[in-house]
Amino acid sequence: MPKKKAIFLSRLGPGTTVNDITNFLAPLNLKFLQRHRLKTKYQFYAPFHIEIYENDLQQLLNLTFWPEGCLIAEFYGKLRNDQISQEVIPGSDSNHNSCFDLSTNLNEFFKLN
Repeated sequence: MPKKKAIFLSRLGPGTTVNDITNFLAPLNLKFLQRHRLKTKYQFYAPFHIEIYENDLQQLLNLTFWPEGCLIAEFYGKLRNDQISQEVIPGSDSNHNSCFDLSTNLNEFFKLN
């Protein structure tokens, strides 16, 4: 059985959903094990946990694939239920307008604090 790995993805717009991430990653034809939006202290960005098989990890860690400004890293440790904000929504409408954008408020937030 292949080993499982996960990534942490952040600095996306606050309206970004699990389904937006799933649709964005569709061209890679990955076998997803889990996709979750994580809870965050600030509502200026959307963080995600994406679990895949180890042989697909390098595709997700490729910075040129992601929009400029995204934060992406390998996720270490175990994801706890209290960290999850939104799980994948099977069968939901994936034809809506995507909110997959970078948070413009994030830079302003860090300047002020």
